[in-house]
Amino acid sequence: MATGTIILNPGAAILPDNSASNLAPAVQRIKSSGSAPGVYFLQLAFDASNLEWACWQFRVPADYASALAAKLVWKMVSATTGNVILVSRLAAFTPGTDSTDFDAKVFATANTSAATAVPATTAGRLAETSITMTNDDSVAAGDFAVLYVARDGASGSDTAAGDLELVGVALTYTTT
Repeated sequence: MATGTIILNPGAAILPDNSASNLAPAVQRIKSSGSAPGVYFLQLAFDASNLEWACWQFRVPADYASALAAKLVWKMVSATTGNVILVSRLAAFTPGTDSTDFDAKVFATANTSAATAVPATTAGRLAETSITMTNDDSVAAGDFAVLYVARDGASGSDTAAGDLELVGVALTYTTT
């Protein structure tokens, strides 16, 4: 069996409405400080003191078999010490089979990372956190799915100061 990957771009994120318990990260267009031509990219800036989240919708590939994992690539705006807590959740819906009204769909139980240390010595260095999607809402090949990703800045275990800047999201899985 091989490993498949679903790439989810920060620019394709669907942001919540900033009502109670629905706080959104800022979407930022970044230009590198290197010489021209500058490298541009999008990132989501998650606050250090709140739970902010974003989500992505996608179709689960036909070769999906099992072992879904969220791979989150991030950096810190200023912190070189402390830990972050990242959370992922999934809502999966099988067209033509699920009896639930899609407008009433909820996310499966949260999958939470361990306290992950920020890269030391230099702010802006990339880190990757992998979260095994143990609670995957019985996702199957062909499902329509929505992935939720959050930084739980309100957690006592999230001790890193400043924004966490999410630059990439990928879902990996075992293929058929």
